[in-house]
Amino acid sequence: MKKTTQTVLALWFLATPSLGLADQGEQAGKTPETTLAEVVVTATRSEEAINKIPAKMEVINSQEIQLTTGETITEQLKKNASIGVIEYPGALAGIGIRGFRPEFSGITKHSLILINGRPAGATNLAGILADNIEKIEVLKGPASSLYGAEAMGGVINIITKKNMDNLTGMAELGFGSFQTNFQKAAIGGGLGKILDFDLSARRFDQVDDFDMGNGKTRANTSYRTQNGTLRLGADLGESWRMDVSGDLYQGRDIELPGDTFDGDNKSGHKDIDRYGVDINVGGELGKNNQLSFTAYKTNETSESYKHYAGWFVPVQVTPYRSYDSEIDWFGFQVKDEYTWGAHHFIAGFDYQGIDKESRSYYQSGTRKAPYSPNESRENIAGYLEAIWKFFGERFTATAGGRYDTFDVETKTTPYKTDFTPNSETFSTFSPRAGLNYLFDQGIRLHTTIGKAFVPPTAAQLAGYSERIVGSVTMITRGNSSLDPETSITYDFGAGYELPEWGLSMDITYFHTDVDDKISTVTQGFTTTYENSLSAEMDGIETELSFDLGAPLEWNRTISFYVNSTSILKAEEEQPGGTMKDIHNVADYTINYGILYDDGIFDGKLHFRSQGKMKDTDWNAPGYPETEYPSFTVVDLVLGTTIRDHHRLSLKIDNMFDKDYYEKKGFPKPGRAFYLSYTYSF
Repeated sequence: MKKTTQTVLALWFLATPSLGLADQGEQAGKTPETTLAEVVVTATRSEEAINKIPAKMEVINSQEIQLTTGETITEQLKKNASIGVIEYPGALAGIGIRGFRPEFSGITKHSLILINGRPAGATNLAGILADNIEKIEVLKGPASSLYGAEAMGGVINIITKKNMDNLTGMAELGFGSFQTNFQKAAIGGGLGKILDFDLSARRFDQVDDFDMGNGKTRANTSYRTQNGTLRLGADLGESWRMDVSGDLYQGRDIELPGDTFDGDNKSGHKDIDRYGVDINVGGELGKNNQLSFTAYKTNETSESYKHYAGWFVPVQVTPYRSYDSEIDWFGFQVKDEYTWGAHHFIAGFDYQGIDKESRSYYQSGTRKAPYSPNESRENIAGYLEAIWKFFGERFTATAGGRYDTFDVETKTTPYKTDFTPNSETFSTFSPRAGLNYLFDQGIRLHTTIGKAFVPPTAAQLAGYSERIVGSVTMITRGNSSLDPETSITYDFGAGYELPEWGLSMDITYFHTDVDDKISTVTQGFTTTYENSLSAEMDGIETELSFDLGAPLEWNRTISFYVNSTSILKAEEEQPGGTMKDIHNVADYTINYGILYDDGIFDGKLHFRSQGKMKDTDWNAPGYPETEYPSFTVVDLVLGTTIRDHHRLSLKIDNMFDKDYYEKKGFPKPGRAFYLSYTYSF
């Protein structure tokens, strides 16, 4: 399979550009079907109509965000894009796309999160802003050809609001279950002919512990958060523009209940701080040439506190700081986009540096060696993407590739003397190609094939540590010869749109082969790492929406929708050659429901069904494999707008009080009500 898919990829990659040479003089025409299509930027790092691009793209718009229960980006994604998630009480969350298990920590993952096209700079999805969002673009499938590391399963691009015209604003007050109260305000718009801005702020406090679906209270689950964003923009002449943006998140006294297996004996709390700043300058170099430059800096700091001492027999003590970490991201992006008729060519250069520091503490407050050493990663890359359009822009062919080089380093770490700092360098090339054809009847055929990669961690490449067990010294050693974990994914699908009937649908099949998975191997008393295992995933993604108001020519929307991912296979190789189901990957995730909007009243009745999935039971002797049950959770949102400026909204999360969990030992909240009033101008 590996040789076959690599051969197909190579032939496709070489053949696609030749299509453009055959018809390079053709002039593009606009078709009625594409005129009103949504414009996205994530699939090609340039603005393209969503029905013209080969890649599988989904968009969560501002109305869907408003009519979705939940206060985090994770909630928005799992209820609108049918992706895998992992969430713990205490603001800890991550995602997984197309059969990759959800990940919530570390700087190396299989799904990439962006904010306005630049890396978000966050290991924990719960710390990313959930307000002032215009839309969320979800690219499913490999995108290392454009974005490099971590874009193996897909890319999430959070696009914030940019008000450049008349001054607009809003203020919201709300309260709800578990003694929740929240406030939000935003204002933005033009300041004369040159300047514009956006400013938003939000506070959310859950004062009481939440109740589970079984009617019992889950102790140690209260928290409070606040976040804000600021953007300043300026027109620099006729075609050039500059925007400076910043976002801030603070979580305080976020309680950690621990596993229900331990009752209330292993609780704690943590504080989280995260900020990001960036500057973007862009404009025309010529009639058909656009240049842009983005520089960014982000920081994520987390402090964890324990309320107990001991492990097997925990004893309640005065809370003390047990661990903290700080991660810094710095980078810049240069992009040059050239347009030739209907064709686009995007070339760019990316740089990113990451530094991570960890600190651990005794109950007395004195320092001790952390579990993992401090580390850094430096990445330099160049990419090229070609977008060819023919036959009145009905046929699109894309081809591109990116070359990445990495320097990773384990660094001298205070109090940690059981390892030797080291550094390693490696590089990789990632191509991708695709085809898309849009027929007059509204039928669309699309297919892509691409390679993606995830780099080894600094510890896997250059780490060294010792641990004394009795009279034996156990050694864990990095392997400087490790290659990146790589994957080849192909997908193909068909879509159909009939705007006069309010009908839109798409079905896509995908298949992924993962090679060079990094596994641990032990010989005697020494453990190291090697590229020895593989994985295979395939599945079907579906989207369907039907607006009953369109064929009946009603001045309102009554939309029935379905968004689903069904995993046909998600298996990874084990030492010895046997295959095993990938843990924390559900058999299926289905979102479906009804959305209503007549301009005065709106609402959404939403169902989310998740199938069975397997995991390890860490509380049972021998750590056996266990299977989680399937579940369906129902949410309801109702709202009304009064005299254009006033809005009342009621949100009911888990309306039927379902007792369920997405991670065993960490049940989700039961039924909750939230009522809010918003004034906008």
